[in-house]
Amino acid sequence: DCGGLAQVMTLRGIVYLGNSHFVCRFISKSNIVWYHDGIETGRTCMPEGRLRDVADLCATRGKNAVLLVY
Repeated sequence: DCGGLAQVMTLRGIVYLGNSHFVCRFISKSNIVWYHDGIETGRTCMPEGRLRDVADLCATRGKNAVLLVY
């Protein structure tokens, strides 16, 4: 309960699952979306562009969103 007050939460990450493998996207404070897949990218996060320009946050690379981080 927030005492009847509306709360604005900022999306900071999304975890995706598909083919028994998790990947994720991080969203920086400057609203840049970064993609990470330990198998595909190793320790490197790949920039995907500005949040407003990412067409689909519900799915990526054949995997569906299963967890949102605020």
